[in-house]
Amino acid sequence: MSKVSRRKFLAGLVAVPAVMLVSRTAHAEHYPAMLCGSCGFGSKKDNCARCGKWTGSTKIPARLCGDHGFGSKKDNCCVCGKWIGSTKQRAFIGNCCGFGSKKDNCVVCGKWAP
Repeated sequence: MSKVSRRKFLAGLVAVPAVMLVSRTAHAEHYPAMLCGSCGFGSKKDNCARCGKWTGSTKIPARLCGDHGFGSKKDNCCVCGKWIGSTKQRAFIGNCCGFGSKKDNCVVCGKWAP
């Protein structure tokens, strides 16, 4: 009886077209962070959604992870947690909280939001 190595088994498995139709690639999503009417009114919309400092010309769109952006939680303000209603004001983070790979983190909890 001949033993098949794992590498040869996987190479043969990919050669079968029906297997490739069944398997799907997994991908992660991020959700845009929004502000409510009171947090996004006037000059407050120019503040960083994480620390509250003025963003200046560096406006990086804030993201939500799957825990905070899925379902009805995506309709909550990322700063205060209130329902945003009909105001669809996007939240931004400044260079202080979004430099480098920190721009890919959730604005609420800090987890990676790809």
